[in-house]
Amino acid sequence: MNVAQLLAHSPGSRGYRAADLRALPDGGPRYEVIEGCVQVSPPPSVAETAVWRWLANTLEVANRGSPLVVDRGQPVHIGEHDEVRPDVVVAQVALAETTPIPVGALTLVVEVVSSTSALRDTVTKRALYARAGVPAYWIVTPRRRPPDVEVTELRRDAATGAYTERTPATSARFSTDHPWPLTVDVPALADVWSALAPSAADNWEGV
Repeated sequence: MNVAQLLAHSPGSRGYRAADLRALPDGGPRYEVIEGCVQVSPPPSVAETAVWRWLANTLEVANRGSPLVVDRGQPVHIGEHDEVRPDVVVAQVALAETTPIPVGALTLVVEVVSSTSALRDTVTKRALYARAGVPAYWIVTPRRRPPDVEVTELRRDAATGAYTERTPATSARFSTDHPWPLTVDVPALADVWSALAPSAADNWEGV
């Protein structure tokens, strides 16, 4: 099945299901379903992929024997009508090789905002991950004019079930204790983005 065939298929009363996505071919655009609506994102640019890789590597290097693992681009199952593909996740080792990863296995989700995902990453997924109980969410926002990167670190408040800012949007180095103690060198990440951002210029409008 291709995406045109899927969208031609009449969804149920609550929309498309996560199972519908699994009939689509791998590769090419990224398909997600959120609250029964199919979301299609273009393949990431070289610069965006470099940001994912840098973030995943930073998390992995800081891990000192935690029973958690870092992964990139894996599907995460939240419910019958919700299945997403975060850019980076930190999950329990015992469940990380399950495909899709159950959302209950996650302790951190990282999304890198692109020109097509700004509203989805900063509003829709923020609410979705909080409702699903993911303890922490990082929103990483590359900017092109001038080249820069900001990272916002969110933590879920158990009392309200909503995210609050532990580290407001920053372009400076910051330290955190979740998912393990580490320092995120945001200026170094900005250097990686700046070196490659021109290659994404035609498709990147900035946020």
